[in-house]
Amino acid sequence: MERIAGLFGGTVPNLYRVLAKSPAALRAFVEMKEALDADGHLSPAEQALVALEVSVQTDCSYCESVFVGRARELGVEDQAIKSICSGETPPAGSRQGLILATRRITQTHGRLGRHEIVEFEEQGLDAAKLLEIITIVSAYTLATYTNNLMRTRIDPEFRLPPDDVCGES
Repeated sequence: MERIAGLFGGTVPNLYRVLAKSPAALRAFVEMKEALDADGHLSPAEQALVALEVSVQTDCSYCESVFVGRARELGVEDQAIKSICSGETPPAGSRQGLILATRRITQTHGRLGRHEIVEFEEQGLDAAKLLEIITIVSAYTLATYTNNLMRTRIDPEFRLPPDDVCGES
């Protein structure tokens, strides 16, 4: 837990505290995040948007708060965040393909048609990036299901104002 505290300015977020009840779950989550940070092709902002999409799909208010804040911190425009939170198509130029690929991967359980894969490749989402989306979906399905099951309390530093839930102003 000291290593995790070091990553978060000396504190351990509640999600990690809850995951620590199962050392295997905690290790799996941490190792996936570390692999994405070390070897990922998607930018931190793109990773945050994929995680936000997973959070919205799994109805996890903890992760929604974390990733709305993280996306804003990384310069993602509010309209893109709002469109993800409302399930709408993000505006063109707002990493639209990334979000649509994430939605299709989760909706079809990874069974994209060849034509869809080609369309995503034309938008810059090659096989490596599509597999990375699946890795993020895996990591944040673990996190969101954990938060939903254990009713993880949102840490004060991740809380959004009441009128700003999932990007709504």
